[in-house]
Amino acid sequence: MKTLTVMLGVGALYTALPVQAQTFSISTGAEFTTGDYGGGADTDVFYAPIALGLDSGEWSIRASIPYLELSGPGVFLGEDLPLVRDVAAPVRMANEEISGFGDLSLRITKTTRLDAEGKWELDLTGRVKLPTADNMDGLGTGETDYAASADLIRNVGAWSWFAGGGYRVNGDPEGRDLNDIAFGSLGAVRYTQAGSSWGVAYDYSQAASDGVDDAHELSTWLSFGLTSDVRLQLYGLTGLSDGGPDYGGGARMVLTL
Repeated sequence: MKTLTVMLGVGALYTALPVQAQTFSISTGAEFTTGDYGGGADTDVFYAPIALGLDSGEWSIRASIPYLELSGPGVFLGEDLPLVRDVAAPVRMANEEISGFGDLSLRITKTTRLDAEGKWELDLTGRVKLPTADNMDGLGTGETDYAASADLIRNVGAWSWFAGGGYRVNGDPEGRDLNDIAFGSLGAVRYTQAGSSWGVAYDYSQAASDGVDDAHELSTWLSFGLTSDVRLQLYGLTGLSDGGPDYGGGARMVLTL
């Protein structure tokens, strides 16, 4: 997936909203992706994250954990880069299915306005993934991972353009050697007077294991309000390389309190 952080990558929905008072949010969603990720057999992933968020001024904090259903030999690496890789000898047979909760992901972001008009913004984010999943079944690696990233946002009228990059340090599970990886994204969001938005993004991440292609993905999404406090996002994605999924899609609902 590594869709943007809207797609709690996914890889991200970047919103050009003014800094607000403290708010609390609850979100959930569902996503399906499939692909062989450079391996010999497809892995199907059903991914349903539950997330809690707190926004206060320039700071935001997120905690999320997914429910997962995997079918195939791949291993799930985590929420911020939810991609499946054949990192070593498969932990499951190609037709074997497994389900359960994944790793807990914690994220903190500081948003800085770079000019008085708010046309330029910089997001600095730190992430940690805690090994709460069952690594024996491939729902996680059983190790703690760390990541840091920076995203530059340019707001022009009804458009927001963004580009960013980061680096992730992967813990090495027993018997496997995972690479630390660089990742990045760029894209645009268009806002309407009715309060909806749509966007498109390109995501890139290096392969976490040797012998697998880097992942290149293209995603698009639509976000709109169901009520003043509830928003729904629909999205789809496609892989542009063997290291990413063949295709996928999903939905996410956010309640702001």
